[in-house]
Amino acid sequence: MSYVSPIVAPAEQSRVAAMASRPLAVALVVVGLITSLRLTGTVDSDVAWQLWIAGRMHDGADLYRDIIETNPPLWFWMARPVERLSALLNLRIEAVLIVAIGGVVALSLAATARLVTHVEPGRRTVLLAYAALALAAMPWMHVGQREQIVMIGAVPYAALIAARRENVVVPALLAAAIGAGAALGFALKHYFLLVPVLLELWLLTGQTRRWRPIRPETAALLAVGAAYAAAILLFERDFLLNIVPLLKQAYGSFAAPSLRYLFGPFALVGLGLLAVATLHVRFLKQAPFSSAALVAAAGFAAAYFIQFKGWPYHTIPITGFAGLAMVALLVESSAPLRPLRLAAPALLSLPLFLAAEEQLHPVFPSHDLREAISGLRRGDTVGFLTTETAIPWSVTLQGGYDYASRYNGFWMMPAILRNEQRGSPDRRLTNLGRRIVTETVADFACTPPRRIIVSRPRPGEVSFDILPFFLRDPGFSALLLHYRATSRTSLEVYELSVPLPAPPQDCRRVGL
Repeated sequence: MSYVSPIVAPAEQSRVAAMASRPLAVALVVVGLITSLRLTGTVDSDVAWQLWIAGRMHDGADLYRDIIETNPPLWFWMARPVERLSALLNLRIEAVLIVAIGGVVALSLAATARLVTHVEPGRRTVLLAYAALALAAMPWMHVGQREQIVMIGAVPYAALIAARRENVVVPALLAAAIGAGAALGFALKHYFLLVPVLLELWLLTGQTRRWRPIRPETAALLAVGAAYAAAILLFERDFLLNIVPLLKQAYGSFAAPSLRYLFGPFALVGLGLLAVATLHVRFLKQAPFSSAALVAAAGFAAAYFIQFKGWPYHTIPITGFAGLAMVALLVESSAPLRPLRLAAPALLSLPLFLAAEEQLHPVFPSHDLREAISGLRRGDTVGFLTTETAIPWSVTLQGGYDYASRYNGFWMMPAILRNEQRGSPDRRLTNLGRRIVTETVADFACTPPRRIIVSRPRPGEVSFDILPFFLRDPGFSALLLHYRATSRTSLEVYELSVPLPAPPQDCRRVGL
């Protein structure tokens, strides 16, 4: 009987060593594998709405007038080249987006690799490989979300600020490119601006008199921010005129029901990783990138609580940066850190397990929703009455349906109904409710849905019911007479039974 040595053969050892000596190549292979595995999947409801809007804008729709959307325009502008490339190549738009995100993750890692050369190659391979997982795999269900995009730009920016604090000379062109890329991410939500502010304060405390506010990356940040503000004023003034007043009236009520809601599994894992990394703060003098990542994680954690929504994807940059802080500490520091090294594999795997669990057991589309859309074919027009925007947008883009409304969902309805119950209701909210119903009637008359799907309590349940509010309007009641109710679970389905009159000549359904 022959004996096989358990020791790795020298040839294999040399191959492993050669691979470990090429940190960026290993990280890019990780990104390529994740991108290829993700390629056949779809996107979450927010990103589906974003991509749908990009197509409608190409067809001539006016964002913030023909389409009512609460987010500033940058995210939708980012989607337009994705939508055009998808149409030109006749490819699924989700697949084009996934490849595009994989490409910018690769650029982010390449820039970061230039700035962490103080870490020896084998350890740098571990750092960049984990960064690839944090940027590409942890946001699995939420590919293309703003939180993923901002993290993609913020990772090399944090590495750059760490290099500045260590007085490392960085080529001006590289610094400016990193600053511009990070600026596009930070501009997606004003909450994100906490992160560059905190990183700058951290740099100031480290450099004191040597600190200079104007550097290539800060100049790029300011230039991109100024250009974006000017573009809104020039091209999207409707955001300021139509949407900002709507946000002031109703968006404040669109929040987590309680503080407890903010501490779901994703938040607990992200905040737990942040807490573990913070406990080792005394070792951070030897770990500049770890320190910068910890500052960024704290900034994103603050943004998470300020937003007060508790949605899982809001935790993506907290978890990603907290994990990076921990890995960077282990590879940068010469301290023993034995307990952390033993616990790190399990702790750092938790976000990946959660991402896999979310993919295997998605909340949307629910069984009731799949039943509600049963029988619809690509190109059929569908209308939704629901406060939960994930209901229509977990199936509309994916199913290739035409969407009949200018609203992605009626998230403002709870605020409108609560306003009615006050002793002295706000007239602006009262008028907003009437306007929404009137506009919905006009939308459905212009683009008659084959099916209208309404979120309602099941028979016998007591909870929010949107339909009675719409039925107060004579125009909507008359329109619904052309439909017959066919089923009711948590969703009531109305099927077109009597053709609607010809659309009025004044329909403003440009591109929709």
